[in-house]
Amino acid sequence: MRWEDFKASLSDFWFEFRREKSGIVGMVILIFFIVLAVFAPYIAPADASAHWRDVPYWQNLPRAVPPAWTNVFSTKKKPPHLILQPASTDVRQMGQITENTFVFEYDFTYDDYPTDLMLLISANITDPAKPPTLVLTATRPDGTTVDLVSTKLAGSGVGEQRLLISSLKDFKARLVGFAREYENPEVASTLEYQLIDPMRILFSEAKEGIMTAKGAAPLKGKYVFTAKVYTFNPADEISEPKLVMAGKVYGLLGTDTLRRDLFSGLVWGTRVSLAVGIVSSVLTTLIGVIYGVASAYFGGWTDEAMQRVAEIVASIPVLPLLIIIFEFYKPTIWPVIILMTLFSWPGTNKVVRSMGFQLKEMQYVEAARALGAGGRWIILRHMMPQILPYVFASIALGVPGYVLLEAGLSFLGLGDVSRVTWGQILHDAQGSAAALNGMWWWVVPPGLAIAMLGLSFALLGSALNKILSPKMRTL
Repeated sequence: MRWEDFKASLSDFWFEFRREKSGIVGMVILIFFIVLAVFAPYIAPADASAHWRDVPYWQNLPRAVPPAWTNVFSTKKKPPHLILQPASTDVRQMGQITENTFVFEYDFTYDDYPTDLMLLISANITDPAKPPTLVLTATRPDGTTVDLVSTKLAGSGVGEQRLLISSLKDFKARLVGFAREYENPEVASTLEYQLIDPMRILFSEAKEGIMTAKGAAPLKGKYVFTAKVYTFNPADEISEPKLVMAGKVYGLLGTDTLRRDLFSGLVWGTRVSLAVGIVSSVLTTLIGVIYGVASAYFGGWTDEAMQRVAEIVASIPVLPLLIIIFEFYKPTIWPVIILMTLFSWPGTNKVVRSMGFQLKEMQYVEAARALGAGGRWIILRHMMPQILPYVFASIALGVPGYVLLEAGLSFLGLGDVSRVTWGQILHDAQGSAAALNGMWWWVVPPGLAIAMLGLSFALLGSALNKILSPKMRTL
């Protein structure tokens, strides 16, 4: 085909396609998912997929919190997750002791309280027998300064240390002691120590009710946290401090019970779903088309033998077999695609075979055979071009089934565990009873993504079927 003819055919196709509104909608949805897949390293952390099951990788995020945009629809504003950089730093040398001072400022303007307080710091500790000492204080908006904790840093060597301040006994004891100065003694004596939330005390007004769940109101304003790290060896180094305020909302899609960013999982899962759906559908359709055309063209005992093989493959229960294989061998994504392809082509073969019986009786096929053309030439040059419209529509309509199959296998815990997929996200949500616990942000986005991707290909397939199949245009 000449380039001019190809451009003319493409122009005619686009003219017809623009008239199919469902096809345009499907294309827009598909382009959205393709953009997510292609630009995943720029939209989400580049190593999020590789570390999806690495629990320590996500420990700096809050646990099981809804998306940040839910604050727009809530009258009670929840604090977002923030990582504070030091507003100022200072280093003083006092003989063998080095005082590293880091000041963090936090504007608290919310109606709820942060869940955790964490300090991240890079430390080079040369002598484990002389670990650095951390002293953390907080100056509240009312001018009161509270001593939060005094503890030693652990370990030795070079690396980032993560200190969960809010989980330390010293942190809670100091804040409870601070709160007793304002709380009603009778009320304070009846409270169970284990149920007292020190973070609520830190961010509440200093008055009666500061220790109770529904007592004093949040104290809004600027909080100044001062972290002083004392090292006792001149060779020790303290750098890159960060103060993490674990909020009650985070990101675009929130987090799960393992603190993982669900938006990152959804973005990287797009790649797997598109790869599985498109590659499986293309391979399945091509195998079924070639097999069906060859069977119809050669006919006779060849056709009978080929169809018996196809019927045997079609009679195999695919899903139970895949479940057994995946349970024992735990394959990666490409063996998953190959296995689904090997057991899914007989349906296409049946349709194409019936079309092949009609095409091989056409006059131009008879003329080619009379001129001495071989079977491969006739199949590739005369029969296959007539079947291509069906091939394109079949590929588009077949993608949703493979996306759902992969998601179903992953939902059962049988997918590729080395990659994050939408089905795996739903599997983890089901295992943590996310729906029962009201964590809708863990269930709805991956389920909606599966439905929307399937819908896009269904709309495209329907439009292609109407455009490329003349008989469908009158429907």
